[in-house]
Amino acid sequence: MKFNDLFGGFVFLVLAGLIAFASWNLPNPSQQPLGPSAFPLILSGLLALCAALLAVNGARATQAGPLVSIADWARSGNAVLRLLLVPAAVIFYMLCAETLGFLICATTILVVLFLAGGTKPLHAIGLSLAAALVIHSIFYLALGVQLPWGPLEPFRW
Repeated sequence: MKFNDLFGGFVFLVLAGLIAFASWNLPNPSQQPLGPSAFPLILSGLLALCAALLAVNGARATQAGPLVSIADWARSGNAVLRLLLVPAAVIFYMLCAETLGFLICATTILVVLFLAGGTKPLHAIGLSLAAALVIHSIFYLALGVQLPWGPLEPFRW
């Protein structure tokens, strides 16, 4: 989908308002002049300013086309399927990570995504294994994040 800047500006303006509303009455236990709400309010103000500029530019360019249009790639069933694979991969990880472990889940997800993107099967498997091991090593060894091992628990390093 392609969105006109007027539509995007309106969406970001609403988001800025929601951020400001949510942060307006944050408790200030230390009674500092600039409490916990100061930073979100400043950011929401800047976001509102950028949203207004975006909306004005979009309003000036309304002759260029409709507010919302479907892009050419969205008319292809394969492209939409590849797009839907990303949230499906996240849901798969959420449901299976504890049972299968990070390494198996990440490798499986990456193989599927690589194959959907047109990578050769042997390359997809090799890249997926390498990427999963590198990511696991960074999080587990360097950052100390305890990732689930699943059936690979006996091989924990």
